Amino acid sequence: MLFNSLTRRAALGASVAMLLASSALADDIRLRIAGTHAPDHTNTILLGQIKEELESAGVGITVQLFPANQLGSGEQVFGDVRKGAIDIGNTFIYPTNDPRLEISSVPYLAESYEQMRRIFSPGSNYYTAFSGLLAEQDIKLLGLLGEGFVGVGASKLPDNATTVGDKGMTIRVWSANVAQRTAADLGFNTTTIDWGDVFPALQQGIVDGVIGGTPEANYTMWRDALNYYIPYDSFVETTGYYISDGVWDKMNAEQQAVVEAAFSSAALSSFDQSEAKDAEFLTKLEEAGVEIVHLSDEERGAIAAHVRSSTWPVLEETFGSELMDALKRDIE
Repeated sequence: MLFNSLTRRAALGASVAMLLASSALADDIRLRIAGTHAPDHTNTILLGQIKEELESAGVGITVQLFPANQLGSGEQVFGDVRKGAIDIGNTFIYPTNDPRLEISSVPYLAESYEQMRRIFSPGSNYYTAFSGLLAEQDIKLLGLLGEGFVGVGASKLPDNATTVGDKGMTIRVWSANVAQRTAADLGFNTTTIDWGDVFPALQQGIVDGVIGGTPEANYTMWRDALNYYIPYDSFVETTGYYISDGVWDKMNAEQQAVVEAAFSSAALSSFDQSEAKDAEFLTKLEEAGVEIVHLSDEERGAIAAHVRSSTWPVLEETFGSELMDALKRDIE
């Protein structure tokens, strides 16, 4: 009887220990984070720093990183995060499921690096609207990165390169009507190609150029296929950190706090680096043999005024006057 009692106690103790152990293990979480930038791009480097920060926080988080389109294009990553197949994405956020997400592509929304930081950070009308649109798709926004201003990389020199006249060439744009409209206003013919397919498209002459990348992106991803870069600064290159609500809800409060702090800090640091990075990689492009077609402030200002007068009124058809008025207040 004593033996049976001791055996039962031992078994009960082992069961409790196993229960506690399995409970602790249940709190651990592995996050699969997918990005689209090259391994040496700042965004990928930041993801590496985030991985170290999350794993060293002691809250049961491990991270697998998949940069450089390893898990698909930006559109695919966004869709897989929505479905829960990928936990966190760091990509440009495409308007595939909601055309209002094209507010990420409003041309000439910011004209300075200081204005870029203010508009694309928490507290602005833009950020509030953008995070709300993602929430409608069961996705939580963890931060927006301001990587710099967007120009056009090209294999040949456009006609009327410093004005809004016909450019006599076709360039890749991303899948947003406002991107296509803006490039057309600049004078380009356009076609849509996935981010990961741009380099071979340039090499094979399928397109003559690409809009949708900062000087850094043009240098790290396409420099060997480019001969010219024109810094129109027509868009702010923003990518997002975002997580599915389902994955977010599986984390405990400690893990959520650590994740939110790590991604928020990384996003804000991007704005501090953007001006220096644009200048650095314009120089690197030149050193790699890519000619920079410089625009004067007057030339760029005239292009911006033309695009705003042509494109912005059309945006109200998609976004509504209330949202457009809110965005205009951000830049006043």
